Amino acid sequence: MGIYCDRGRYYFVKRVPKRFAHVDPRQKITRCLHTDSRREALARAPAVEAEIMAYWEALAAGRAQDAAARWEAARRLCESRGYEYRPFADLARPEMLAELFARLERLAGPGHVAPREEAAAMLGLVDAPSFTMTEALAEFFKATPERVLGKSERKAALWRRTRERAVEYFVAAVGDKDMAEITREDAMAFRAWWQERCAKRGLDLDSANKSFSHIDDVFQTVSDLHNLGLKSPFSGLRFKVKNENKRPPFSIGWIRNRILAPGALDGLNEEARDVLLVMVNTGARPDEIVGALREEFRVGDAIPHLRIRPRDGHPLKNDQSARDVPLLGVSLDAARRIVARGGLKRYFMNANKWTAAAGKYMRENGLRESPAHVPYSLRHSFEDRLLAAGVDERLRIELMGHKYDRPKYGDPPLDLRAAAIAKIAL
Repeated sequence: MGIYCDRGRYYFVKRVPKRFAHVDPRQKITRCLHTDSRREALARAPAVEAEIMAYWEALAAGRAQDAAARWEAARRLCESRGYEYRPFADLARPEMLAELFARLERLAGPGHVAPREEAAAMLGLVDAPSFTMTEALAEFFKATPERVLGKSERKAALWRRTRERAVEYFVAAVGDKDMAEITREDAMAFRAWWQERCAKRGLDLDSANKSFSHIDDVFQTVSDLHNLGLKSPFSGLRFKVKNENKRPPFSIGWIRNRILAPGALDGLNEEARDVLLVMVNTGARPDEIVGALREEFRVGDAIPHLRIRPRDGHPLKNDQSARDVPLLGVSLDAARRIVARGGLKRYFMNANKWTAAAGKYMRENGLRESPAHVPYSLRHSFEDRLLAAGVDERLRIELMGHKYDRPKYGDPPLDLRAAAIAKIAL
């Protein structure tokens, strides 16, 4: 890199690096810096060099075999020349002819004929990459590694699998079509396929809605990533589901007289039973309980409590989920047994496995208040019991680990939390 002065004006000059000689036959590039000040010229030179390097990098990428790389390189080449990439069909429209001629003049300036990669980009002759939905899924995973940051290996695998299934279902229903060829009619055919599948198999429509959300995300993310200009045809497909609250709370009478009745949980393995009992008086989410380390069951403290904290491989639902929840009644007894056994083992970091085991036991032993009740309903019951006991809204939110949009001025002390739970503890 260097600058020199010619007739009172400073210029930037740089030799074409050997690694770019195959895309730019010139020996050197010279750019006017539009200043007569050496100090100003030195200040402007790095930005000009960066622009030239980006131009060479884009030229080199323009010869790549990968269609997506060529497309992205074409966009960058146009941007380096102050233009937006436009397909030739757009440039050839009567109202665009002036811009087309301006681009041609830029390509064939005095003493310079642009490389073919630059000419193809400036004249809109580079085809946009084409992805089938299966190929788009692979692009999606490559582009979104941050989506699984902090997740456990099991949760990351589950996250990927749900999106793979959504695409597999679409391919089964419509075919593995190119993204640019997928129409709203195809999306509606996919919706009809799901509707029939749910009716035949007795599946919950929420399963279909999740599938629509996943494939919409994949489509739009890849379109935006590669600047394809495609709008997802999968938006707005969701079925309207009545009574979307699928987890009604257990009544206090049901918990006391059925779930906590002597012998009611004897057939459930001791670890699954104790996780369920911890949930009764803490309202903690299953993954918060089974993800807790032995030392996070603080049963020996002056105020026994469950310490809920995120760590590598064990993220929480939101920032507010990190909290201390006092342990009282059956929940304290269960936590003491967990600690005495050396912590959780069978269900540690596997809330799905615990939910399946507890749910099956409750279903087979008449412990569900209705078919809609699931183990998670204990969390909703905890919140309803706090409300019925007149516990302040802010304190309820803190105990539940819900998001709180209002300004936060310190956490309620542990003794205040314990006093609130003491009003409802079983």
